[in-house]
Amino acid sequence: MKKHLRITALAAAILLVAAVAGGCGLMRTIVTETLDEISSARPSPSFSPQPFPSLDPQDTEATPFSEIEYVHPDVEETAARFYEMADEIDVCEDAQELKDLFEEGEALYQDYNTMMNLASLMSTMDLADEKWAEEEAYTAQGFTAVDMAYEEYYIALYYSPFREEIEQNWQPGYFDNVVQDEEWYAEGTRELYEREAALLSEYAQKRATAKVLWDGQELSYEDINMIGDTDEYYGALAAWHEAYEPVLGDIYVELVKTRNELAQVLGYDNYTEMVFAQNGKDYSPEMMETMTGEIVEYLVPVYTEIWDYPIEGEAEYEKWADFLQSTFYDMDSTLGGNFQLMREYGLIDWEPRTDKSPGAYTTYLDTYYSPFVLMSYTGDEYSMTTLVHEFGHFNNYLETGVIAEARDVSEIYSQALELLASNHYGEYFGEETGYEMQYNTLSDKLDSFVEQAYYTAVEQEVYSLDPEGVTLEAVEEIAGRQAERFGLTSNRYEDQYAYDWVAIPHIYESPYYTFAYATSADIAVQLWELSLADEQAAMDVYQKLLLREESTDFIANAQAAGLASPFDEGEIRRIGELFEACLVEEDWGGALADAA
Repeated sequence: MKKHLRITALAAAILLVAAVAGGCGLMRTIVTETLDEISSARPSPSFSPQPFPSLDPQDTEATPFSEIEYVHPDVEETAARFYEMADEIDVCEDAQELKDLFEEGEALYQDYNTMMNLASLMSTMDLADEKWAEEEAYTAQGFTAVDMAYEEYYIALYYSPFREEIEQNWQPGYFDNVVQDEEWYAEGTRELYEREAALLSEYAQKRATAKVLWDGQELSYEDINMIGDTDEYYGALAAWHEAYEPVLGDIYVELVKTRNELAQVLGYDNYTEMVFAQNGKDYSPEMMETMTGEIVEYLVPVYTEIWDYPIEGEAEYEKWADFLQSTFYDMDSTLGGNFQLMREYGLIDWEPRTDKSPGAYTTYLDTYYSPFVLMSYTGDEYSMTTLVHEFGHFNNYLETGVIAEARDVSEIYSQALELLASNHYGEYFGEETGYEMQYNTLSDKLDSFVEQAYYTAVEQEVYSLDPEGVTLEAVEEIAGRQAERFGLTSNRYEDQYAYDWVAIPHIYESPYYTFAYATSADIAVQLWELSLADEQAAMDVYQKLLLREESTDFIANAQAAGLASPFDEGEIRRIGELFEACLVEEDWGGALADAA
């Protein structure tokens, strides 16, 4: 059967810096000229779920969404209390007195983060609600003042005579990053952080509501990506870019300038170095640049050769969710139970609505020990795989909370789960369509390498520009030139990639998050290779990676689980050979035998 291009991406995310989320990739478009060659006769799903066990509320600390309440936080009052506690710490006479302050401080900080994430969530659930838009902006911009005050309190704890007891008995590892943490605020930084937060809020609102009139309809960027006719798609996309690329692009230019200025104030040579230190990366910008070069050399040639199978028909949400729940129970009882909890506790908003934010993400509401998934399920293949991807994040946060982890680590659990679940798609769709969806899921991991590394290369070059060189025209030139390097140049719309980056939230909100999809894709593919020979062994490694008992760092965690690092010599070349065999030659048996 012929393969054809289809719309594909990782789960798109609209999030603030404080939110945790899935990711967003470039979109491939459907080639409609040949769709008539494909038979519309597909096997009807034959899956029938077995009764699921009853959940025991005592087995979880999570809170049903109906019981979660928003309480407007007072930024100045919260910050003032942290400064007061910093002074009180200095005069504590015993450990118990200090412990009371410690518990109050941690709860206060946790509550503020919870309300900030909840305000952001509620705003994206209903973009037309001005109250939530105001709350989102207020809490996000107020975070700088709260975090600076918390830092004062945190350092006071570090220098207290009871530091050893705090670290040994109350919260192990609490002071692991105290030296780095002291670097993030200095004279003049508060204004810059608040300017950054304001720009991010402006981008989120304008990006989420950006629509163009096309063929009598108001279309968002996501609506445009669902247009099947190629000429119509590119025409509408060009209209969207013409209307919004200058506006969103100017916001990005101001963000880059603000961040570069912030890095200089804090003593870094450039913002790239600063954000790597801030995010606790266990690899360097130079290692990242080397790996992107290897992706260009070994993976881009495969990427430019493949088309994906078009998957026809749709799956109703409840039926697909029942199938996933049953499948996850078969793979791992905890995994299945957590998916069931997400559904029964109402910790997912999956229904499409006009004023709902596009894309998908998973956030965490600390005080309530509850992750929450926001997405719009429409029944197509993208929706089906997005649900799996976001549940990978949900399961991670439910099992571990939001711990200090690299984004490369958190994306393992979503990307790997997509591949592991795809092994079972034949049980729902039948052998032929199941294989095609499994093929497409593996193809998506190749997309993760190439498309996300492309964004990374653009970011790295933009942040290396001299201050006077940071202009919208410069970013457009870099984006277009790097698109050619990564094999993304479009024949239909010549300047597409000079403009399309403005639609990618992570480039704005979480610099270099994009590269986490490339690094984690390598670990995900390794787990998938293992699963085809021994699914239980793959799940055991997945759980080992999830618990991170030996390390929360990306490379060390992978190595502790017995896996290769994507930075290892020859690893990207090996992955390229695997993709070539499975996706171009479609010789899965031979490729996996060689891998073994």
